[in-house]
This record gives sequence, C-alpha cells and structure tokens, in this order.
Amino acid sequence: MEWILIINGITPYIYLGIVAIVAETGSESSDDVLGILAVIFAVQLLTTIILSIVSRDKAKLAKVTMINKFIQIPYYIIFFIIAVLGVLIFMGLMGVGLLFIPVFIAIDIGVFLTTVIPEEICTIKLIMSKKIPVWKFILYLIGNCIYCVDIVLAVLVHKDFKKAAAPAVEAPADPL
Repeated sequence: MEWILIINGITPYIYLGIVAIVAETGSESSDDVLGILAVIFAVQLLTTIILSIVSRDKAKLAKVTMINKFIQIPYYIIFFIIAVLGVLIFMGLMGVGLLFIPVFIAIDIGVFLTTVIPEEICTIKLIMSKKIPVWKFILYLIGNCIYCVDIVLAVLVHKDFKKAAAPAVEAPADPL
C-alpha cells in the first residue's frame, strides 16, 4: 500500500508541465484547468495523509518517502529557477512579479507537504516505539521542514527503521 505514494515523487513534474502548457496557451479555460489541478492536488494530499497514518509498515513508508525526495530534487531545481526568473522578469512590468510570489510559495508548500507529512509520521512511529532518543526525534521533526536537510534526514530515518528491524546480535558467552 505504501508504494502508492511513489506518485508523490512524479506528480510535481506533471503539475509543472500542465501549468507551463496552460501559461503558454493562455486560453480562457486556464482558470478551469488550474482549479481542477488544485482539486486533484487536494485529493492527493488527503490521500497521502490517510495512507501515511493507516500504513502498517512505517519502514516501507520511510523508504518510499526517501525515494520521493530523491525523485523531486530535479523538480525543485527547475521550480526555483522558473520562480526566480518569473518574478524577476515580471518585476519589470510595474512590479507585477510580486503578485507571483504567493502563488509560487503555495505551489512549493503543497509539493513539499507530500513528502514532509509521511516523514513526520515515520518519525513519530520511531519515538513511540522507543527506537530513537528524544533529541533525535526533535531534530528529525524540525529538520524535515528545512530544504536539503530533509533529504539527509530521510536517509537517516530510513536507516533507523532498518537498524530497528535488524535482529540484535548477542554477545558471545564468557568461557570462564
């Protein structure tokens, strides 16, 4: 069931492509298309939250989230370039570029939430099962909300689940 969430890594590219096509064509139905995209994204986010909560295998969820974060790296690079260029170019039109900043922030937060929410739920599972100390729990919760740091922490959360699943090695019996 957790593998369904791999779609979270791919959909930002689809959304970006559709928005680019709508912006290029400038059709009158662009508001309708963007409205439909917003509804689809809301359903995707709600599905992500529900599947993350009901997932029985949080280790698999942590792995899928880590993979999604790696898949989304090129998207964020493309997105930030487009956002910065869009704002700068449209600033020349009487400051219209400032109007795009909230739109870009909303898109960015939405895509970011599709990987942050499952990662936070995995972190909560680790602390509830006493697999990590409190300081690490706080570090993971805060760090998962910081760009670039979240990728490193996704790998660490996945490693913590693998370490927790590994059988404990018993110390050899003392021959004396």
